[in-house]
Amino acid sequence: MRWFIPLVVVASLAGTPLRSPAAEVPASDEATQAITRLREGLIDSFNKCDIDRLLGHLDENVIVTWQNGEVCRGPAGVKAYYNKMMQGDGHIVDKVSCDPQIDGRHVYGDWAVSWGHMNDAFVLKDGAEFKFNSNFTATIAKRGEQWKVTSFHVSVNAFENPILGVAIKKAGL
Repeated sequence: MRWFIPLVVVASLAGTPLRSPAAEVPASDEATQAITRLREGLIDSFNKCDIDRLLGHLDENVIVTWQNGEVCRGPAGVKAYYNKMMQGDGHIVDKVSCDPQIDGRHVYGDWAVSWGHMNDAFVLKDGAEFKFNSNFTATIAKRGEQWKVTSFHVSVNAFENPILGVAIKKAGL
């Protein structure tokens, strides 16, 4: 504790804050249009189950965390997850769609953070249908002349969601 007070005094005298948050930079029209094109391409390829096109919008080091808590690293990891969940012999999901709504976005020069709700719907292999309103956070960055997704996190309400409702009903039987 003794060292903390002199550190604060020295930092304040030097005029440098201990932590300086990245300043939000107003997005240029060019950046806004590019981010909008990226968003539209992601939604369209996702809803059409065009995994190869979707992968083209991802950074080579992308990290994706899905509703089930599984984490994928890189486009190859995302494709493996997609194949496991949607195409393999033991796949769980037959169809998925989304209509994301952005609640906010901060642009910091050549990178940005967006967040909102997915308005996602799933049809499982057994025919069960579930509508979520998953929350998402996406980080994107300009890579050369293109904007790419560098991280994406999507999650459901752990305490109130359609799958939990089914589990509760089955446990009650």
